[in-house]
Amino acid sequence: MDAYIKIEKLIADKYGKETTTRKAVGDFMLTDTHAVNVKSNNVAKQNYSPNMISIQKMHKWVFEERNDLSFIFIDYREKGDNLQILSESDPIPIEHISWDCLSIEAQGYGVIQKVGHLKLIKDQTKSDFYKGFLVAYEKYRQKERKKHERFTKRFIKDPDSIDW
Repeated sequence: MDAYIKIEKLIADKYGKETTTRKAVGDFMLTDTHAVNVKSNNVAKQNYSPNMISIQKMHKWVFEERNDLSFIFIDYREKGDNLQILSESDPIPIEHISWDCLSIEAQGYGVIQKVGHLKLIKDQTKSDFYKGFLVAYEKYRQKERKKHERFTKRFIKDPDSIDW
């Protein structure tokens, strides 16, 4: 069993909950309307920008359906079959995470990635987080537009000038 699956189960058990399916918003549910994602980091590896959640799932769950989403961050080390948890955060509501350490990157319609050391803003509201999301999403859209324009220039030419 992969370490992250073991860790998700350990943390869900700690809260007296069952883990969910891979397609669910969270790794376990604190309540019917509060999903929790467990983000584990093997300190022995280079984990550059871990994916947190797709923007579609996040937007639907948090902003359309008005539910809660929290993250628990785990640092661990593996020694053979032994799994050693080095640090574990309490559940952190998504709206308390600063956009200074988040980015939206290309995968599907976009995925939120943690791109720096975790930075929290304890009094940030969902509304404030959403405003930051809109700024980050616009940056993502512009970056994607430029990427597609560069790619398009590689293969779209004047059809009359192509020697078939």
